[in-house]
Amino acid sequence: MMEKGRQEILFILLGGVILAFGGTFIKDAYLTRILVLTGINVILASSVNLLVGYTGQVCLAQAAFFGIGSYTSAILTVKLGISFWLALPGSFILAAFCGALLGMPTLRLKGHYLAIATMGFGIIVYVILNNWDTVTQGPMGILGINPPSVFGFQLNDGNYYLAFVILFDALVLSSIVSLLKSAYGRAFAAIKEDEISAEVSGVNTYYFKVLVFAISSGIAGLAGSLYAHYINYISPEGFDLTGSIEILILAIVGGLSTVPGPVIGSVGLMFLSEALRGTRELRLIIYGAMLVFVIVFLPEGVYPSLKRIFSRFHSSRKGISAESSYLSPSISRGLASIVRDLKERGKGV
Repeated sequence: MMEKGRQEILFILLGGVILAFGGTFIKDAYLTRILVLTGINVILASSVNLLVGYTGQVCLAQAAFFGIGSYTSAILTVKLGISFWLALPGSFILAAFCGALLGMPTLRLKGHYLAIATMGFGIIVYVILNNWDTVTQGPMGILGINPPSVFGFQLNDGNYYLAFVILFDALVLSSIVSLLKSAYGRAFAAIKEDEISAEVSGVNTYYFKVLVFAISSGIAGLAGSLYAHYINYISPEGFDLTGSIEILILAIVGGLSTVPGPVIGSVGLMFLSEALRGTRELRLIIYGAMLVFVIVFLPEGVYPSLKRIFSRFHSSRKGISAESSYLSPSISRGLASIVRDLKERGKGV
């Protein structure tokens, strides 16, 4: 398991380096912009996938954490003159802290009650961003957010910023894979599979739910920082409930509980969104129609469905049934592994 995880991480990092290098040769500025925003969406969709897909906790406030990260980075760099490289982790820390604060009272709720609670938090954050004029500049937003500098070289060029975002995507995705392959990831999976069984087996489900909520929120905050320093201007628009729903759709369409799923969903829907540029209402209708289509015809999402079709085709050529070649892991064995690993680490569950 660990060896497979290392191979996945190496593949992601190597692929990120290759794509980042290729991104520097793109000549079309418009295409470069789309790809940068797609890369930021990959981080956002992956953050909500970690929470919803791998742990089974519904969240309708991801755009709020995205906004918290954006405004944190903008305020620290523009108003306080702090370096981007300090503002970036600051965005993660504040968004993660807010996520933990939200998670502690709300994660005792389940299903639609949890969804409503997180939706309420998202609305509160949007109202604060829109009305706290002395800090956020209200609906006017914050101007003059400079791009980051790397070794004294400012990333003004879109191609270099694209390479930077792609490398950041690779780091985030590889970190998520590493987390999922650890005892913590197995605890998240156990909570999603059967929370009561996980508790009976000694897993502190409340602790792990708050932890994954904080991590997911922090990752969204990182995406917010990257977004603010690319656009060079932020306002409350886009950090509302509609934004949270769009982020969730990216992960669902691509395929929850998979690492490539959010990447596929982000790429596909971003290009569709650009094709419908200037018609926000129509874009939401198309997003909704695609979500219904995926839920009805591809309930697992695009990536898992394509993977299953390929597996069946490959198995049929060998004369083997794809269904018979698949064995689901034992939940009880996984729970025992979680408890053993965590006890060895001295965490205590």
